[in-house]
Amino acid sequence: MKKFTKPAQVKSAYKAWQSALASESASPDTKKTQPKLNDEWQKNLVTRLSLLQLDDGTSDVDIIVGEHKIPSHKTVLLLNSDLLTAGEISYNSKSQKMEIELLPEFSAMFEIVKTVIQSFYTGKISVSHENAKGIYKFASCYSVSWLTEQTFPILKGMINAQTFAELFDLAQNLSCKSLTTACLQKFDEKLAAAMTSTPEWLEQDYYRVKLISLSTDVQIPEIKMFEMVCKWLDHKPLERNSLSLSLLSNIHFDLIDHTNLINQVFTWINNSNSIDDKVRLNLFKIVSTASQKNKLGYPAGFSRSKLSTQESASSTSSTSSTVSTASSSIGFSFGSVNTNPNSQSTSGLFGSSPTNFGNTSSNSCRNSLFD
Repeated sequence: MKKFTKPAQVKSAYKAWQSALASESASPDTKKTQPKLNDEWQKNLVTRLSLLQLDDGTSDVDIIVGEHKIPSHKTVLLLNSDLLTAGEISYNSKSQKMEIELLPEFSAMFEIVKTVIQSFYTGKISVSHENAKGIYKFASCYSVSWLTEQTFPILKGMINAQTFAELFDLAQNLSCKSLTTACLQKFDEKLAAAMTSTPEWLEQDYYRVKLISLSTDVQIPEIKMFEMVCKWLDHKPLERNSLSLSLLSNIHFDLIDHTNLINQVFTWINNSNSIDDKVRLNLFKIVSTASQKNKLGYPAGFSRSKLSTQESASSTSSTSSTVSTASSSIGFSFGSVNTNPNSQSTSGLFGSSPTNFGNTSSNSCRNSLFD
């Protein structure tokens, strides 16, 4: 073996070695093959690994789920999840093992967590409608990517009028865009009617309602979206008054046919106690603009889901610009504004006869808006 005694010789030899490696890798005739693993050896390895599941004698880590412990192995956890970095880790000097305490929300899910940990050793797990939400939640929280991919199609197939609210909440709590989109894409007219007829819709938090009202994935006519938002606002008009413009600005009024704009949208704006007079004036301006656009634009019942991304963004920008317009720029007169709440109907969208808005009747306002 040749020995180099001078630094220059060592440096020269190192460069020659690097050059030889580069030349070898660049050569098309050079083929580096990975050693092929013996199939029988692999099967035996998997079998032996599966025997280690829940083996307290060989485990070097305990997963704490409420008052229960699940013995496991750091190597297995590292290969399957982020439990070793995302969990709350401590060291038990008595057992001489690492302990990973899961989030409190998993305390009541011991059997599901146990099933997931066992799957780390076998690569197999039975996912059903009963355990899919728990498995997906655990897999999302602790980055078990192969398990989220396996569970997602089952959750997606579970979305219906009865499960929408629960799965939509799960998607928001996990900040899961794919599940959120899947829920909104199933949000059609039938599901919307079933959901909004329940008390749960009236008690939905503002963020959920806003997310639905903003979505271009929903499959419902725009007039139905307007009705849903109005129903939510009318449930607690005083409490939700400050949120009205933020939500109603998401409505694409130009997608609502001319008749519904006059008979439903205008009537609600004119009569509702869920909005103050400043918002009322702004909405009249928006609806007036939408009415003119609708005559030349989209056909009746055209859904926002059919809009291209560019058209949707343009419509939203236009609406936002209109909302910011001062009420003084409105090109028609409402007379003096009547601020007496006793003169306005409290039943809102779902019934009530037209009332006067200031000194101008609702019929004459209709004419000035839509003629």
